Amino acid sequence: MIENDLKEALESITSQELNGKNYKRSDFARSILNYPAMMVPAVQEPIIHCLSKHLDEKISLIDPFMGASNTLVTGMKQGCEVFGQDINPLSLLVSQVKTSYYLSTELEEARRVLMSKINSDTSVRIEVDFKNIDKWFKAEVQLELSKLRRGILSEDNLLIRKFFWVALAEVIRLVSNDRTSTFKLHVRTSDDIQNRRLSPIELFTSLVKRSTRDIIEFCRILEEGDHIENGQYKNNVDVVWGNSLGGLNTKKQFNLLVTSPPYGDNQTTVTYGQFSYLPLQWIPMEDIDPNIYIDYLKSTMEIDSNSLGGKMIQNFSEVEEKLFEKSSELKGLFEKFDFEKKKKAKKVLNFFHDMDLSIDNMVTKLKPGAFMVWTIGNRNVNKTEIKNDKILSEILQSKDIELVTDLERDILSKRMPGRNNFSDLMKKEKILIFKNKY
Repeated sequence: MIENDLKEALESITSQELNGKNYKRSDFARSILNYPAMMVPAVQEPIIHCLSKHLDEKISLIDPFMGASNTLVTGMKQGCEVFGQDINPLSLLVSQVKTSYYLSTELEEARRVLMSKINSDTSVRIEVDFKNIDKWFKAEVQLELSKLRRGILSEDNLLIRKFFWVALAEVIRLVSNDRTSTFKLHVRTSDDIQNRRLSPIELFTSLVKRSTRDIIEFCRILEEGDHIENGQYKNNVDVVWGNSLGGLNTKKQFNLLVTSPPYGDNQTTVTYGQFSYLPLQWIPMEDIDPNIYIDYLKSTMEIDSNSLGGKMIQNFSEVEEKLFEKSSELKGLFEKFDFEKKKKAKKVLNFFHDMDLSIDNMVTKLKPGAFMVWTIGNRNVNKTEIKNDKILSEILQSKDIELVTDLERDILSKRMPGRNNFSDLMKKEKILIFKNKY
């Protein structure tokens, strides 16, 4: 049995903390890239702190779907060893930056030199070319982005280049012809495109200043916590590219898993890949990780099709049988649907099939007695609520992973899509806390 004092401690965390009301947007360098569905550090921090008191050793934290690495930097603030993995190269890039230590003097000098080069650049060469580039970027925008790209490439320090690439990624999100009301790629109207007057160089200038301030502030927090030594974080930090469905790229084991699976308020998952497609066209892969082996620029859907639930399984009857044995909630849900509704809901089954396999990979990286913290929300498909929290709980408990407690939070500050054709927007999330028995 789980200790009653742990359950009581977790359940005593205030709604204000769980709802993320006690945080600033600049905390933990969250604002350097407006990544989709970012987990709020202020929500995770009291949970990690509470669980740390019930672990017999120093926390080693893993996030197999690290996204913008907010889980990892929250753990770093408390001196944890951290490991994160994600299939999205843009996630890896921003995580590499946020988990690194920077000096304000080196960033300021690099920014001064970079802007001098950009402002004196008279070339009219467009640095990248891809299908439909003119659809997504106006000619004058392509010209300025090319100057920014050339300038960043001239920086010798790879870690500083990565910092500038993240700023450029955010600029691209703002200046492209893509609508920002959804994470899926949707071009703006012709009138809207013509009426927009945005300068990538001006935006980059202001974003780099803001990002420098936020990164240095987080580095200062680590210094105050005595977590920096000889210009680097004292404990191990690993962020890697990888597909957690295929395995986790570490030989280590951890005593705390904190994550949020890439579920969406859609029939499938949040389209992180589509969100990242345009920025990644401008950022060279060798500056992120030359060992990435999927051709993520092959199409707008390449990353998403390789993510959880992205590829439709063929043997549905066999998958149904195995999953329904693990989750009576999932079985009961499908029994309610007629033939047509079952066809529409197959993406849900596909998602949990992939999630089930991913969890098997995660369990091999957890120590006996390790805790797992999952943040997940429910959604509607076929006008029916899909109780993701209950399905996930049943799948985990089928693997002898014991539920400690569940907490609920309002989604007040998490960046979710503004429009969706398939379901109502989620209003709440569950935070499920488990303990690994073995």
